Order: sequence, then C-alpha cells, then structure tokens
Amino acid sequence: MNAASWAQRIHRLTSGNGLRAQLLRGGVGSLSVKLASVLLGFVLAVILARTLGPEQYGVYGFVLTLVTLIAIPAQVGLPHLVVRETAKAGASQDWALMRGIWRWATRYVAVTSLVLLLLVGAGLYFAGQNLSEARYQALIIALPLIPLIALGNIRGAALRGLRRVVLGQLPEKVIRTAVLILLALGFLTWGVGAGYDFTANTALGLYVAAAAVAFIMGAWLLWRARPEGVVHEPTLRTEGREWQRAVLPLALISGVQVLNSHVDVLFLGLLRSDEEVGLYRVVIQLGNLVIFGLTAINMVLHPHISRLHQQGNREALQRMVTNSARVILLLALPPVVLFVFFGEWVLVLAFGEGYTSAHVALAILALGQLVNAGMGSVGALLNMTGHERDTMRGMLMALALNVALNLLLIPLFGIEGAALATAMTFATWNVFLWRLVWKRLGIKSTAIAGSR
Repeated sequence: MNAASWAQRIHRLTSGNGLRAQLLRGGVGSLSVKLASVLLGFVLAVILARTLGPEQYGVYGFVLTLVTLIAIPAQVGLPHLVVRETAKAGASQDWALMRGIWRWATRYVAVTSLVLLLLVGAGLYFAGQNLSEARYQALIIALPLIPLIALGNIRGAALRGLRRVVLGQLPEKVIRTAVLILLALGFLTWGVGAGYDFTANTALGLYVAAAAVAFIMGAWLLWRARPEGVVHEPTLRTEGREWQRAVLPLALISGVQVLNSHVDVLFLGLLRSDEEVGLYRVVIQLGNLVIFGLTAINMVLHPHISRLHQQGNREALQRMVTNSARVILLLALPPVVLFVFFGEWVLVLAFGEGYTSAHVALAILALGQLVNAGMGSVGALLNMTGHERDTMRGMLMALALNVALNLLLIPLFGIEGAALATAMTFATWNVFLWRLVWKRLGIKSTAIAGSR
C-alpha cells in the first residue's frame, strides 16, 4: 500500500462524528500532546539538572512538590467533576447547566485558593524558621502557583468535557513547559552573562511566569471553544447540592492521587538530603515516560466512558477499553527495557556523571510503572461511571501503604527505598481497582479481555 492509499485510509478512519473517529482523532492528538509534553519535560529536566546540580535541583523539586500538595484543597476534585458535568450537559444541550458548572467551579477554586494563600502565608510567618533558608525563600517565590495551577486545571477540564482533548491539555502540558524552557535558556544566555546566578529561586520564579502565560492561553482557548449555545444562553443553572456531594469523594480521590505521586519526594526531602531529592527527581522524570500513553489515553477516554455508560452500551465500552489498554501496554514496554538494562548509560548521557548513582532506583520505578500501565484505565472507568467512592477506597489504602513503606525504606535505602515503596504501591492499588472495575461494571480493563 503506497503513501497516498495510507493517507486516504487514515482520513476515512478519522473523519466524521462516530465514536471510532472521535477516539482516533482524540487519541492521536492526545498522544501527540503527551509526547510533546514528555519531550519538553525531559529537555527542561536536562537543562535544570545540569545547570543547578543535584542539590539546587533538589531544592527546586522539593518546593514544587510542597506547592503541588498545598494546591490540592484549592481544586477539591473539581477538574473531574467539570469534565463529567460538561460532557453530560453537552450531550443534552443543556447550555444553562454548562455555564453553571463553569461559573460555580471557578468561584469555588478562586475562594479556596485565596484562603490557602492566607493560611500558608501565616504559617510561613510564624513557623518559617523550621525550614532551611533556601527552602523558605523558594517557597515564598512559588506560592503564586497555587491559584494558577488550580484555575488552569479547571479551564483544561472544561475543554476536555467539550471533547476538545488536545486544547484542554496544551496550556499545562506544552505551553507552560515550552515557555519555561525559553525563559531558562534566555536567563542562562543573558542573565548569567550579566553576572546573575542561576539558582533554584531563579528557576521557580521563571516557573511562575510560565504558569501565568499558560493560564492566560488556557482561558483564551476555552473562550474560543465555547459552543454557540453557551454563547447565546442568557441564564445559568447550578446543581450546588448534587455537585457538593460529588466533590467530596472526587476531592479525596484527586488529593490522595497527588499525595501518592509525591509522597516519595516529600519523605526524601524530610528524611534525606536535597542532593538525593535532586537525584530522585531525575528518576521520576524518566519513569514518567513509561506511563505517558496511559495518561494521554485516559484524557481521551473520560467523556466517552461517561457517555457509553449512560447509554448502557457495555459491549462498546469493553471494546474501547480493551483496545486502549493494548496501546497503553505497547507504549510502556520500550522505555522499561531501556531503563532496566541500560539505565546507567541513559543517566550519564542525559544528565551527566553526577546522576549515575540513581540507575538502580530508575530500574525499580520503571518496573512499578509497567504494572501501572498494564492494568489499564481502572481509575478513569470508576470515576466516570459514578463509582468514585470505590476509587477513593483503593487510593486511601494505597496512600497508607505508600506512607508506611516510604517511612520504612527511605531511611534504610535512600532513593532505592523510595522507588521500591512507590513500585509496590502501584502494584497493590492497581490490582485492587482492577477487581472493583470487574465487580461493578463487568469490564476487564487490561489488554487481555474476553467475554463475560
């Protein structure tokens, strides 16, 4: 088959408004955005790790982790709710409800962000002496990220609910990192040349500027993507009580998920040195390559899972889940093989000799991420079908295990202990959620699925 025939076939598969065409378009676009995000994130990590060195890079990573954790209550699980309610309102063309969920979520996040900034500011004023001077200054610089991250995620969720999956990911996944790379390179070229030092504080200040640019771009993209019905709808309708009830489990799910993603870095920062945090940040950056397919495809699946479940079309849902799980697994295998057998070479080539001691931790974490990818979209299936409480149970169990393992293993083994704790947690909670998906939905989430 020649190139022209392939192009015609791809055009036929991706044109139209059918489910397959929408999934293919969204999947290709989402994978492209995720690939760009991973590549840009890798370039940024290389620039910062090489220029800052393990210790300053550790300060940068630890403070970003703290700010990310502090921002959890500001979002209270609203991004998932906004995706779900936007998709439902779009299906029924209830434009007043769509306007209502956007306005309600934005106000909610704005208020909680302001309260958090005041509380953190007071905490730094009265107890800041418990932090090192480097971490104290860096945290003050990074505080504006709390509202920028939270409000930006709401904008992205609204776009994904409109099935504008690519646009919903661009600001936070691509634009922010790309702008930060340009700002960092500019400072290294002109700022350092003028006699200024490039430190963790500098990198965090540039991160705040890049996040502001990404937020503005996200707001503009949502304004452009609004359905005509929303533009001309003069009223808005809210379901505050129902949304409040849904927010609590979703907030716990999102919060516990973020905590699970950062517990290792948090405890490394509390129990070990900034240098070890810097080494482990590099491990995490490479380990994320294993699950970039899972993350990208989940973004596409969310509204379609909700739609197919609402229609009661279990056969189509199973086909979609099985096919996506196979793609996720195929995308995860190559980086795992590379990191397990050639991890030391990868670290030297990308980050320099100062990071080679992290190769064992890299292999351990890559294998844990493979289990994560191999179980498929378990969390997305439960969250988008009204079983948020099941996801919450699994994530709470995983968080307790993650904290216990990190407290036990980090003092004994350092970054290898953090990687092992995280890998064991991935395996445990994924198997637990996989069983719940089968029990609640009759859906097999892995790449190998047969009839019930």
